[in-house]
Amino acid sequence: MHRKNLEGEQITNMVDLLVPPLSRGEGTETTDRLFSAVVTSVIEVKPEGDPERAVYERLLGIANLASAHRDERLAISAKRMPKTLLLFVTMTATMILFLLLFFPFHNLALGIVSMAIATLLLFFAHFVLTDLDNPFEGTWNVRSEPFSDLVTRIR
Repeated sequence: MHRKNLEGEQITNMVDLLVPPLSRGEGTETTDRLFSAVVTSVIEVKPEGDPERAVYERLLGIANLASAHRDERLAISAKRMPKTLLLFVTMTATMILFLLLFFPFHNLALGIVSMAIATLLLFFAHFVLTDLDNPFEGTWNVRSEPFSDLVTRIR
């Protein structure tokens, strides 16, 4: 039962303390302290025999791996697309549409359909590009509701 409470508390802390600051591009000092406390509690364990020492070494490896994964995840979630790249992509799409206006279509209906398809494709490409830039905001994102549901099921 103690393990379930600890897991529920850890998930609650992640949902409440980690996701909102990351979505705003801010630091996560509170979760840094919580994670450091977990790692410190693992490091402070004093094994008293060979079996405990083997388990302790495995536990240290798991803590080290968790720390590496956490650092990588935080670094990836903090990266955003450079504004110059977004401006370049937007200007390129606009220029493609502008130049397509002057393409000599021999059939007016074919020209209108081609413009509509090109506009739609470029709009969706721009939408996906900007939406996936921040993993915590937008249509395709990381939501905290599944984690909240998990806490409810654990308790």
